Amino acid sequence: MPFDRADRVRFVRLDLDERLPFADHSFDAVVSLEGVEHLLLPARCLAEFCRVLRPGGVLVLTTPNINNVQSRWHYFVSGRFSGFRPVTRRALATGDGGALAHVTPPYLPTIVYVLGQHGVTVESVGVTMVRTKQWLAVPLAIPLWLSSRRTPTGSVARALGSWMLLLGRNVTVRGVKRRDASGARDQAPTAAGPEPLRN
Repeated sequence: MPFDRADRVRFVRLDLDERLPFADHSFDAVVSLEGVEHLLLPARCLAEFCRVLRPGGVLVLTTPNINNVQSRWHYFVSGRFSGFRPVTRRALATGDGGALAHVTPPYLPTIVYVLGQHGVTVESVGVTMVRTKQWLAVPLAIPLWLSSRRTPTGSVARALGSWMLLLGRNVTVRGVKRRDASGARDQAPTAAGPEPLRN
């Protein structure tokens, strides 16, 4: 739907580490682009996204892919994930040294778990892009890919070992709010739709 009139769009500035000022089931869709890694309490924010999403509504989020080979390598050799250098270079005794961009590494299994606990079934996980230079990491990715082949299809572990997540820059998650969030946790996927990730 094109935004042809500015007065139809309402912008609200708020703190995503706090409760959102919207009623339950207020929105048909929630989109978060490169946001949760900036928060001190990303799990609380994800729970709030789920709360304000109506049953059957769609949640889409993107966040840095700390599970790719480059980020895993950075963690192995330096103790930090890719994109999180400033937070690791702060002095231990630093009080309020100013705002940082990336403060909480977004671990995909935790994101899937939190969404599932709050009634959202993750239907797909992908990446925004694979840079050409990432293909140089294929030799490091092969053991991780082979290990993931031993895990169940549709599991988070299988997704983490996919070529796209091993080489992709930013992870994308798409989920749908279950119509009956209570007791629907172990519902089998329907033949018509994609198989959701298991949490």
